[in-house]
Amino acid sequence: MSRQKVKLNELIDKVKIELKTVHYSDLTIKGFITVWNRLTNYMVSIDQTVYTAKIGMDFLEAEYGITVYRKLTQKNKRCARAINLLSDYLLHGIIFPRTKQAIRTYHPSFQLLFQGYIDKKRADGLSEKTLKSYEIYLRRFSDYLNSRGIKDIRDMDEVVISGFTQTFVRYSPSIIHNTLCSLRTFFHYLFQNGFISKNFAYIVPHDGYRQRTKVPSAYSKEEVEKLLKSIDRGNPKGKRNYAIILIAARLGLRAQDICNLSFDNLKWEINTIELFQEKTKKPIILPMLEAVGLAIIDCLKYARPECKSTKAIFLRLIPPIGKLEAPTLHSIVTQHMRIAGINIQDGKKHGPHALRHSLASALLEENTPLPIISEVLGHTNTESTSVYLKIDIKQLRTCSLEPLTFDWNRGEEVF
Repeated sequence: MSRQKVKLNELIDKVKIELKTVHYSDLTIKGFITVWNRLTNYMVSIDQTVYTAKIGMDFLEAEYGITVYRKLTQKNKRCARAINLLSDYLLHGIIFPRTKQAIRTYHPSFQLLFQGYIDKKRADGLSEKTLKSYEIYLRRFSDYLNSRGIKDIRDMDEVVISGFTQTFVRYSPSIIHNTLCSLRTFFHYLFQNGFISKNFAYIVPHDGYRQRTKVPSAYSKEEVEKLLKSIDRGNPKGKRNYAIILIAARLGLRAQDICNLSFDNLKWEINTIELFQEKTKKPIILPMLEAVGLAIIDCLKYARPECKSTKAIFLRLIPPIGKLEAPTLHSIVTQHMRIAGINIQDGKKHGPHALRHSLASALLEENTPLPIISEVLGHTNTESTSVYLKIDIKQLRTCSLEPLTFDWNRGEEVF
């Protein structure tokens, strides 16, 4: 079948057959079918019959609020898995293994070889965090080689490597970049130690990730106000979400720091919020703005369920009661942006970090010096803050140059 233009019902039938072939249980497949039925209804609503990976991603975001694949609930993991199965089979004709492989080893055919490479890098002094990333990327490569019937690394060729690099479609640019880099170093290792006769490192494509200009995603003050005003604060969920979004928009706290906020961080007697940032491990002291303080009080009085196991302020409202996680905050902000009717352009971020960028942009518009913005955002130096200069349109206009005049009526001289 053509993997580019396939009707959804045909694709689902093919995937169900493949899942049975690789011994998925009937109960698991039944769970996927539930999601696919909902996807069918979604595609009817948007007047589409031909499935694409983008439609799958749009469906997950629209129906389940899934925009990232970290720390999902069990239900959302199943939903994301069901859609990824369709997209993988559509694009590559195979079923990839489940993404959660923390305790998995490489395929037996490559276990000693791949583990030897990791051990060599560990001896070279690479950090455990970097090695863990390498292991994830190499597991994917190991599984891909096995899916193509390759049992000996010497049977690998350019076509196989090219095919593997085309499986990165659902990953972020940073993951794609890191995977390509790890492949190059791995191929260097294989060639230098005589495991392969040709160094395939030179055919791994370069993505130009480091040369890209990264422009922060920011929204105007009017859009942020529209977002805040659109939140229905007449119920516990609205009260909690309003406080979360207000803190992100007015104080610029990162998502994980908002999740970690506890009673101990609120210094009511001196009107400050004091905490150690999760990312930098550095302390930060922020003013307890009146609006923020009132929103937190409203949340604590009428929206926070009883929970003796944590001092965290923002909790899940349905069992199991517990502290919110950062990916959930992304879904909360995205959902309310859609409710507010804010236009989210392709490629523009739309989570709590975008509100942090928006605060920096608003401060720049008010001619706030970079060192002060750096202090507000909790940056360790102004180098990190200077990236926001790229979105300071007002100041960028002062750097513009008048174009040189051009005489359109001047003809060519004839000799």
